[in-house]
Amino acid sequence: MKNLHLQRAATVDSEHSEPTPPIQFAAIDLGSNSFHLAIAEFDGHTLRVIGRLKEKVQLAAGLDHNDMLSDEAINRGLDCLKLFAERIQDIDRQYVTVVGTYTLRKAVNASNFVKKADNILNHPIDILPGREEARLIYDGVSHNHPDLQRALVIDIGGGSTEIILGEQFEAEVLDSLGIGCVTTKKFFPENKITDEYFNQAVINASVEVSEVKKFYRSGNWDHCLGSSGSIESIYKVLTNLNLAQGFITFEHLKHLKQKLIEIGDFEKINFSGLTESRKSTFTCGVAILYGLFETLEIDKMHIADASLREGILLELAEELKGNDIRHQTAISLMKRFNVDQDHAQQVQQSAQLIFDQTADLWGIYDPIYKNYLDWACQLHEVGLSISFSKLRMHSGYIVQYGDMPGFSQQTKDSLAAIITNQKKKLFIEQLENKYDPQPALLSVVLILRLAILFNVKRDPHNIEELTFKAFDHHKMIITIPSSWAKEHQLIIAELKREAAYLDYHGISLEVDIH
Repeated sequence: MKNLHLQRAATVDSEHSEPTPPIQFAAIDLGSNSFHLAIAEFDGHTLRVIGRLKEKVQLAAGLDHNDMLSDEAINRGLDCLKLFAERIQDIDRQYVTVVGTYTLRKAVNASNFVKKADNILNHPIDILPGREEARLIYDGVSHNHPDLQRALVIDIGGGSTEIILGEQFEAEVLDSLGIGCVTTKKFFPENKITDEYFNQAVINASVEVSEVKKFYRSGNWDHCLGSSGSIESIYKVLTNLNLAQGFITFEHLKHLKQKLIEIGDFEKINFSGLTESRKSTFTCGVAILYGLFETLEIDKMHIADASLREGILLELAEELKGNDIRHQTAISLMKRFNVDQDHAQQVQQSAQLIFDQTADLWGIYDPIYKNYLDWACQLHEVGLSISFSKLRMHSGYIVQYGDMPGFSQQTKDSLAAIITNQKKKLFIEQLENKYDPQPALLSVVLILRLAILFNVKRDPHNIEELTFKAFDHHKMIITIPSSWAKEHQLIIAELKREAAYLDYHGISLEVDIH
């Protein structure tokens, strides 16, 4: 892989900035077929990959018809992560990102794996929504091919296939299709390869992409790039067969299809350049790519030697430079839904003051909880674009199910639960069974509710005279000067009402006026 330059980062000044010691980043991709670890050094301008590990786990093969992940598949994954944990143990935790993809999105018992994996790696695992996975793939590919204009990028994974249309560094249309080289094995009973079986797999891929083909068909892009291990292995086999020279064509795939049918069995595949671990999924990858070429009218595809992991590494580098895409997403969402930005800022300032006085006692000093609070302040009124009635429900729904670049599904779930509890009756159960601990989320909710309450009149006023003392996750005392209380009778009345809402759940809010 080429060194990746942060060409999109306007904060980089290569002529005047002082050289800095390189920082190591690690990206772990818990794929449906294989688990990958990529380690890179970042000097402030350029990412250089210095190490890779890959283990075939075939997590998707452990999904049953009820989408339950088998114990055997879970244990295969955990055994792999024990190896990865040893390799990343000396890298600062803030520079490590671990993501799960299709199988962990789909498995109803994914939390069983995630909790154990978290303990092994000592790092949280983000389960990516399909479109977020696609965005990161395009990010990695586009920065490895900086001269691209309009491009179609395809990544065939073990459980899903991501398709992205973009221009230079910006992804414009993204989709994640439910077809992968592991899940497609069901079309080849007993690992046999026949014309009928192959065509069934091709038809399945064509049907999956047909609903979105109008965005991706030939004519909408100048170059097509394949970014996954599946596509790379197809290209290597074609090269060793003296067919492909720099790219893959539909004629190449037709030729490969006939050779596979002649071989007739996964176990008998013995192409030069094809690793042993790829044999069981190779035919499925060819069938999927065949269907995509046919349906999208692709004439040729070049190979991109970057993908999801490189996108993750780039994101880590951007965050180090203060360019966290999640903050940009929140601002974009505010603009899209015409949020009153002045009011959101007032709420955020009030929340900051309360947070500063309570975070240590409540144990929410981890940066993620401050982020949750900031995003909740910014987005708690996005639902007004639907209706004032049931505002908090509408806002929570938009956050939980909307397209939010940079946000993992767990982060969206937790943030939506916080926003849904912004006022009136508390739904404590919504804060349970989340990746983040319930007491910490409850503390963020309490701060948000108070910050909104103090801005109920929607005009700026100073609360710096007030003090907020937290005793545990179920008690707070607010001390208010009597002169301030006389001037803000509406807020005092709202505080009494809030105390009643919280008391129902065993949470004590005391107001001391003196």
